[in-house]
This record gives sequence, C-alpha cells and structure tokens, in this order.
Amino acid sequence: MTSNAGNMHLRPVTVIVPVYRNLEATRNCLESVLSSTLPEQAGIIVIDDNSPEEAVSAYCRTVSERSNIELVINRENLGFVGTANKGFTLDNDADIILLNSDTIVSNDWVQRLRACAYRQDNIGTVTPFTNNGTICSYPVFPISNSLPGQWSPGELDRAFQAGNSGLYCEIPTAIGFCMYIKRSCLDETGPFDEQSFGHGYGEECDFSLRASARGWKHALAADVFVFHEGAASFSDESNDRKKLADKILSELHPEYHELVSSFIERDPLYPYRRNVDAIRLDEKPDDARQILDEHYIYTKTILERSELARRSVLGEQEQRKRLESMLASARRQFAETDNALTDAQAMLTSARQRFAETDSALADAQAAVALLNDDIARQNNDINRLVDDIARLHSDLAESRALCEELNIKVRIMEQSRSWRYTAWMRKK
Repeated sequence: MTSNAGNMHLRPVTVIVPVYRNLEATRNCLESVLSSTLPEQAGIIVIDDNSPEEAVSAYCRTVSERSNIELVINRENLGFVGTANKGFTLDNDADIILLNSDTIVSNDWVQRLRACAYRQDNIGTVTPFTNNGTICSYPVFPISNSLPGQWSPGELDRAFQAGNSGLYCEIPTAIGFCMYIKRSCLDETGPFDEQSFGHGYGEECDFSLRASARGWKHALAADVFVFHEGAASFSDESNDRKKLADKILSELHPEYHELVSSFIERDPLYPYRRNVDAIRLDEKPDDARQILDEHYIYTKTILERSELARRSVLGEQEQRKRLESMLASARRQFAETDNALTDAQAMLTSARQRFAETDSALADAQAAVALLNDDIARQNNDINRLVDDIARLHSDLAESRALCEELNIKVRIMEQSRSWRYTAWMRKK
C-alpha cells in the first residue's frame, strides 16, 4: 500500500521503555534511542519495574542523569503489562511508542513510524519490520532470524527506508516489540488487559483485536527496521507464556488464529522484503549466497506449512469419517431406542387400559362394600332391637313366674283352709 497522507494534526510522541533484566540488552536499547534522530516533540520514559538486578537499576539511574530520559521506578513489580499501562497514563496527550528493552532502533525511526500512523485516519497502531517478530520478520518470514552477517541494525534500517520509502501494509495485529499507538486509538480502546495477560505476551494482540472491533486498523511501516533480540527478560519462561497467551487469545477472540494464519498464507509483505533484498545485492554483492540461503529457508517453511496443512486436511477427513461413522451408529441406536420407546408406549397404553378396568371394578366393589356395610348396620340395629325385646321378655317372664309362684302359694294356703275343704266337700255332694 502506498502513502495517502492527509493534513491530520500530529501529536507529540512519548517512547516508553519498560525495563526489568539484562543489562547489556537494556544498555544497547537505551543508547540506540539516545543516538537516534528524534523529533522535537518526543519524550523518553524508562520505567524500572523493580528490577531484581541492581546493575540494571543503577544504569537506568545513570543514563537518566546524563540525558533527557525520564526515569520512573516501580516500588513493586507490576509486570510488563501493568508497567505499560502505567506508562500510558504518564502523558495523556501524546501518542505512545511502546519499545521493548531488548531492541535497537536507528536513524529517524520515530518520524517514519509516526508518518505511517497518520497516513490514514483509522490507522491505530504501527509496527516496523524486525528480525524477530513473526509476521513482521525479515529476512525469512515468519520465523526468528539473526541479522544478515554484513549488516548492522542501522544499515538494514537504511535499506528498508531506501527500498520501501513511504510504503505500508495492513496487518491483522500489532507486534509488541515496537508498537506505535495513536492516543485516540488508545483512549477509545482502553489499556492492555492486565488481568488476562499478566506479565506479558499476547496483550498487544488482544488490544489490536479490541481496537479492530472499533474500526481501527493496524499497519506495518515497510520503511522502518528495528532489531529485536527477543525474550531478554523472560527467556526461561517465554514458551510457557506464549502457550498460555495463545490459549487466552483463542478464548477471548476465536477469530485470532484464523486471521494470522490467513495473513501468513497470503504473505502480502513479500514484495517489501524483496525490495530490501535488491538493496542488499546492490550495496553488498557478497550477500548473494546468503540471500539465496534465506530464500531456500523461506521456500522450505512454505513447504512445511503446506505439508502441515495437507496433514491437517487429511486429519480433518479422517476425523470426518469417524464422525460420520459415529453419527450412523448414533442414528441406529436412536432408531432402536425409538422402536423400544414405541413398544414401551404401547405397553403403557395397555397398562393404562387395564388400570382403568381395574379401577372401575374396584369402584364397583367399593360401592358393593358400602351397600353391604349399610345392610350390616341395619341388621346390627335389628339385632340390637331384638336383644332389647328379648331382655324385656325375660323381664316379663320373670315377673310372670313370680306372680304364678305367689298364686300357687295362695292356692295352697286356700286349700288348707277349713272353708276351702268345706266348700270342696259341698261341691262333691
């Protein structure tokens, strides 16, 4: 992509360099910044993130005393992301260049990065070419490289400037070793996600994708080269950090890996790298053999990616066959289960019918039992009345017997009396 510069107002720029370990890399970085040609409205802030190496902290104090570098010291370790976020707040009006302490910059690098940032209103971040920056890597893309043997960082930066002056290309995400961030993009997108990305790796990709969701684009300045040593502060932990960052990025931005993979397959940066190859051949013809070797490695990486892609396709085909087999089996099991369910439903219907019949018979039986209970109650009442009647009869009988006995006694008394015997004698006559 070519330049399309407008008349946008250029903000001042603040270069923020978080420092933690590795005295040699830190010294090389800060000396390169101080010796480069900076614009008038450029500030430099070094943040000592409570370094465990006293030599690093001592150097930072010394270099700040003899230069225009502003030194900020964290009283406790904030980690790279926390330190970067702190740096974002130190000058709320300026654009930011977040620069790793294991980089080397050259010439008028800030001016070229800023010029690229303001070529379009919606460019939010700018990243330069480097030897060690995945999609921004040179000479072999997209792997880590050493510097070409006959070239210093400054010389290579001049070659990029000569071969790609004013050119830039849109990239899916900024790369954090050297990241120009427009203040307007930073204000709208917000700071790095410190909670998710801890001490570093992946935070710039998350920031870029959040910015992209708001309409910002990310550019590679094809006319700037910055040397990057890589993992100077966390070399023992870098692989684990990268794996964790990839996992978190996939969870937060499912489209991330597809965006980067697609960019790598298209490799739109190829022409800009070849322009630099031509400059190298023109200025140092002895580089021809090394450039051929670099092209061989590049071709090899393409073939390796193609082989991985082929294996991935074969793996996907095999996986598809397994899934289709599992689906067919699941369908058979479903059909069997459906048949069993139909049978079970028929059995349930039959059972419900039998239950209804049994329930009806039980209701009839309950009604008959109720009638029988009523009859028994009536019979019990009749029996109770009979018992009462019998009791009364027994009482009457007892009274009758007592009366008869009394009469018998009276009769016997009468029979024994003289009047009775006389009247009995008279009756016989």
